[in-house]
Amino acid sequence: MSFIPTILGTVALSFFGLKIVQFLLSLVATLRRLMYIRRHLPGPKPHWFYGNFRDPGFNEPGFEWEQEAVTKYRRLLVFWMGWKPVVMLNHPDSIKPLLATNIGRKVCLNDIHNYKNILVIQGDEYRVFKDWTEGLGTLEGAIWKRHRSLITPSFHFQVLKQYLVVMNEPEKKAKDFLDTLVLAKDSNGNGLSEKEIRDEVNMFIFAGTDTTASALTWLLNTLAQHPEEQARVQEEVDTLFTGRDDDTVRYEDLKKLTYTTQSLRESMRLYVNVPPFRVLRESLKVNGFIVPAGTNVMVNNYQVHHNPDVWGDDHMDFKPERFERANVEKRDPFAFIPFSAGARSASA
Repeated sequence: MSFIPTILGTVALSFFGLKIVQFLLSLVATLRRLMYIRRHLPGPKPHWFYGNFRDPGFNEPGFEWEQEAVTKYRRLLVFWMGWKPVVMLNHPDSIKPLLATNIGRKVCLNDIHNYKNILVIQGDEYRVFKDWTEGLGTLEGAIWKRHRSLITPSFHFQVLKQYLVVMNEPEKKAKDFLDTLVLAKDSNGNGLSEKEIRDEVNMFIFAGTDTTASALTWLLNTLAQHPEEQARVQEEVDTLFTGRDDDTVRYEDLKKLTYTTQSLRESMRLYVNVPPFRVLRESLKVNGFIVPAGTNVMVNNYQVHHNPDVWGDDHMDFKPERFERANVEKRDPFAFIPFSAGARSASA
């Protein structure tokens, strides 16, 4: 029986040897990818230890760095977070291959919701949320697709119209988001578990309330700095309610608040929310550059919205007329991406 320990020892050595070989091969592949990115992709020179991490700074210096960077690198740039490169995409032509498909089909906004299963996986930056919630924003693959199909009915335009009634009279009850989560069933008749429901509620409380509050706060701040535009918004609202007996807002009223909507979108262009991060499953060709698989990429919507090639040299000016229909129709649909791209991107 003395041969048994020998066999077990041989197996153990073989196993750990295989793991060591796999680790070394992975390390070599990672180093080759990092060296390729450093040599071939554009971006500000990084420090050998902390990369570009200290370059932008916070608050006003950070915004200035972003504006200067997109002026110099108008399609993409590499930002090194220590030894970890993040490729920032900052032009409509650069983000299309990421937010659309890469399987030979024509780029189509209606296809964008499929891209997670085709080209990318969630970036490491989203992992910070997973201890708190594993909702739609942090899921991927088949689970992401299932959750999305169950939740999407909550955001159908006909459903959203009901909430206008709730806003006017908080006491008429419409079918709310929690109702949808509890009642939703997939093709097999299975619903979401209690944990999945809790995760989705946590995700949408964060993703819905914080982003909305931020957008409205920046709008009020921007209008306060532009009294002429503020007066036009006030006049439009006053005109809408002239001759009415109450201040009830109707769904059809929203289409009449043209200048107010343009002001909101221009404010969202100037001050964006959290940018999407992804990790490439396969290499991505962007404006002649090859971004290798395994690389973290970021849709830098702030730089997209301040790219002089897209918005002109006056991109820092508050000009609601940028969103007049004639101007929108001649602009790339991927030029305005406050909440990524798609049918609800509010481009028109």
